[in-house]
Amino acid sequence: MSIIAKITGFFKKNPANLEKDGQLKTHLYIGKFVKQNYIDIGESIAIDGKRVIIKKSENVLSIPFEAIIKTAENLVVGDFDMEESLRLGKAWGDQKDVLKFDDKGMMIK
Repeated sequence: MSIIAKITGFFKKNPANLEKDGQLKTHLYIGKFVKQNYIDIGESIAIDGKRVIIKKSENVLSIPFEAIIKTAENLVVGDFDMEESLRLGKAWGDQKDVLKFDDKGMMIK
């Protein structure tokens, strides 16, 4: 990996952030403070498909991976649609709190 890639961190097409089987290295994105224009917008708590879930106070955001500029000690994000991120974040929060059961009454994931 080049020095430039090490300094700038993650970019969408950077294969260094994928495991051998093509899976994303989630530990590079979870449990980090997220900054946009040097302002703290929350902490990354989960990955949902191709989006990172960000929590700050009572708000939950769902930010697309394409918005991530850099991952190091903090995640740095660029521009993204805030209204869509709030809407998808709320939907993720509502969905994760719902218990699901099969036809025999057993809880399923």
